[in-house]
Amino acid sequence: MTQTTKIIHPRFSYFWKLIAGFGFIILFMILAILIMLKLMPGEQTEFTILPLTFQLENLYQSELEATKKYFETKNVIDGKKLLLTSAKFKEMADSLMKQVSRDEIKSIVQNTINLHEEYVKFILNQKSRLEADYNHDAIAQLKKKTILINSIQQKIKSIIEASLPSLANSLNRFIQKKGDAEVTGVYILILALVVGSVFALLLARTFVKPIQALKAGTKKVGIGQYETIPVSTSDEIGDLTKAFNLMSDKLKQIDEMRMQMMSEISHEMRTPLQVIKAGCYSIIHTKDGSQLTQRQRDAVGMIHQASNRINNFVNSFLDIAKMEAGLMKFTFEELDLIELLNPLVTESQLIAQTRQINLEFTHDKIPPLMIDKERMSQAVSNLLSNALKYTPDSGQISINISIVTDNMALPNAKYESVKIDVTDSGVGIPEADLDRLFTKFYQAKNVPLVNEKGSGLGLALVKHVAEAHGGKVSVRSKVNQGSTFSIIMPCKR
Repeated sequence: MTQTTKIIHPRFSYFWKLIAGFGFIILFMILAILIMLKLMPGEQTEFTILPLTFQLENLYQSELEATKKYFETKNVIDGKKLLLTSAKFKEMADSLMKQVSRDEIKSIVQNTINLHEEYVKFILNQKSRLEADYNHDAIAQLKKKTILINSIQQKIKSIIEASLPSLANSLNRFIQKKGDAEVTGVYILILALVVGSVFALLLARTFVKPIQALKAGTKKVGIGQYETIPVSTSDEIGDLTKAFNLMSDKLKQIDEMRMQMMSEISHEMRTPLQVIKAGCYSIIHTKDGSQLTQRQRDAVGMIHQASNRINNFVNSFLDIAKMEAGLMKFTFEELDLIELLNPLVTESQLIAQTRQINLEFTHDKIPPLMIDKERMSQAVSNLLSNALKYTPDSGQISINISIVTDNMALPNAKYESVKIDVTDSGVGIPEADLDRLFTKFYQAKNVPLVNEKGSGLGLALVKHVAEAHGGKVSVRSKVNQGSTFSIIMPCKR
C-alpha cells in the first residue's frame, strides 16, 4: 500500500516573506534617517531676527519714498500705496516682535513700533489736510519730522547691533551641533547599513538554504541515491520539498522492486546457465557417438561464451546487490598487493599483445595491506578489462601503484595511502558522464564508438570494493585522449 504525502498550503508564502523582509529593511532605514534629522540642530530664532530687521529697514525706506512721492503728487493711487507700505511695516514689526526673546531687543522693537505709529498718525493727518486743501504744503511739514524719521531709522539699526552678539553665539553653537550631528549621523548610517545587510543575508539564507538542500537531493537522485530531505518551512519551498520526498520515495520503491526482480531473475538463471555450460562441455568433450563438425564445434563454443557472459553478469549483479544491502562478507588478510596483481597484469599483457597494445606495469615499494583478495582482484580486473576494451589497436595502457602522502587524496586516512592508477589512450569519456559513471547500469554516451558493450556493472562494483577497503575511486578523462581510473585506499586499517 503506497503512502501519500499531503501538501499543506503555505501559511506564510515566499511573496509575503520577501515583502516583510524588504519592508523591515526600508522601515529601519527610514527610522535611521528620522533619527539623523532629529539630531540635526533646529532653526535658531536669532537667524530670523536679522533678515526680518533688514526687511523692516527696506520697508521703512520704501515708506519714506512713498510718503514723499504722495506729498508731491497728491495722487490718490500714490496715497493708497503709501498706506499699504505702512501696513506692511506694521505687520513686519509685529512678526519681528514675536521672534525676539531678549528683553533688551524687545524694548527696542516696541519703541520702534511706537515711533512708527506716531509717524503713521502724522501721515494720516497730512493726508486728510491734503484732501481738504489741495494747496497744503505737506512737504514742509515732513521736513519738520526729521527727528522722528531719524529716530525710527536709529532704532532699526539698534535692533541689528543688539542682535549681532547673540547671532554670533548661536552660529557657533549651530556649527558645533551640526558637526556632532554629522558624526553621529555617519555612525547611525553605518549601523543601519550593517543591520540591514545582516538582515538581508539572513533573509537570503532563509530562502537559499532549502533550495540548496533540494539541489543536493536532486543530484543524489540523479546518481541513484534516494534520500528524504527535512522539511524546514511551510511555504512553497516546503511544499516542493514534500513533493520531492514523495517522488524520491516512489523512485526508491521502484528501484528496490527492480533490484528484487533482477535478483530473483539472476538466482533463477544460475542453475540453467550451469546446465548449459555443462552441456556444452559434454558435447565438445564427448567420446561416444560421432564427432562434431567444425561448424557444430564453433556453434557450441559460441553458446559456451554467451553463457559465460551471462553468468558473469549475474554474478556481478548479485555481488553489487549484496554490497548495497550490506550483506557482502569481505575477508581481509595481510597481502602483498604487487604479488596479487601480477597474474592479472600478465594475463592482460598477453591479450594486449594480440592487438599491438603496449601495457606497462610500474610500482613503488608497497607495504603489506589488509585486502580482500578475491574482491580486489575483481575490481582491478574490471579496470584492466575496460582499458583493453576502449583502447584502439596499437594504443597504450599503463598501470601504476604508488604511495600517496597527500591527505587530500583520502581525507579520512590517518596514514599514507596507496593509489592504483589504470591509464589508457582510449576514446575517453565526456565530462557530463563522469559524475554518474560509477552508477550501476550507466554507460557513457560514447560507448557505441567501440565494438564491445559492457553491462554497466563493472565500475559500480569497483566503487563498492574501494569503499569497502576504506578508500574511494576516481576518474580523469578527456574525449579522444584517454582515461585514468584510480583506486585509493589507506595503507593501514
